[in-house]
Amino acid sequence: MAYTQTTGRLARPRQSVTPADGVRSEAPTPCWHTARWAGPARPGGPRAAERLLRTTTGKPSGPAQFHAARVLLHTGNPHRTAVWCDELRLRAPSSAWAAGFGALRSEALLQLGETAAAEHEAAAAIAREAACAHPTGLLPWSTAVLAESLIAQGRHEEAAAHLDRPAAAITWSGLPWLRARGRLHLARGRPRDALTLFSRAARLARRHGAGVLPYLSWRGDTAEALLALGRADRARTLLAEELAASAPGPRDRGIALRLLAATEEPGRRLPVLSRAATELRRCKDHVELAQVLAECARTLDTLGEPATAAVFHRRAADLGAVRA
Repeated sequence: MAYTQTTGRLARPRQSVTPADGVRSEAPTPCWHTARWAGPARPGGPRAAERLLRTTTGKPSGPAQFHAARVLLHTGNPHRTAVWCDELRLRAPSSAWAAGFGALRSEALLQLGETAAAEHEAAAAIAREAACAHPTGLLPWSTAVLAESLIAQGRHEEAAAHLDRPAAAITWSGLPWLRARGRLHLARGRPRDALTLFSRAARLARRHGAGVLPYLSWRGDTAEALLALGRADRARTLLAEELAASAPGPRDRGIALRLLAATEEPGRRLPVLSRAATELRRCKDHVELAQVLAECARTLDTLGEPATAAVFHRRAADLGAVRA
């Protein structure tokens, strides 16, 4: 599919041609990852993706729209993704595509810190998946989003109940489920168990993940577990690799910078945390931004600036209250 940057219009592809976004328009059902590409990590970019969505408004939604919405999400536009997916699932040609757009919307809401809404959307996507005549491969993804929304709300036992149902196979399509189990171990204070799962995820990502949407920040996950185990040097190396990669969107970069700040001496943390806050404001992830501001407050306390630290504490608390 050729995105015409000068006119702002979209050149229509023949149905049998694989467009530039990497999705074949005749693909029968959605799946967790829908595209592979060569070159830049952001095929078409968010402007081109949204232009496609506007151009096809009113028409049945399918592979091209699904991938365009995915590009929006992973280039730091979860709010726009959630809005579009709400419309796209209404125009979905089948229950499988409705489940796909619902699952993508749930991930967008999770990235916005709207954990209760993300929980609801993911559960609905799972129900739609169960009603599909043919499996779509969405179940591990939707289950992972549901579990992560529960983890974010502190409902660890409920998350475990969903994740204890084994995925059919730990392959690339099951990677979100594997990653969510690692996140649950971290939340429960079991970083060694989390590291084991993140290492498995890393092997899958290295084997299958190059040039695939969505981008998976396996280095950031692994670094977080390593930090909890006191292995800051190895964590720092992985985070530097993550930040040097071309694919991470602003949310992944913001999280990586927050973790990287933890490997620095207190006197060197604030500039790194400032960069993290800038990235997270871009993607409007208020939950992650609140964590960064709280870390700023702790750092300022350590540096003997309690008055300024109190300001950051209040800002972090306000963001937490907004998203509670």
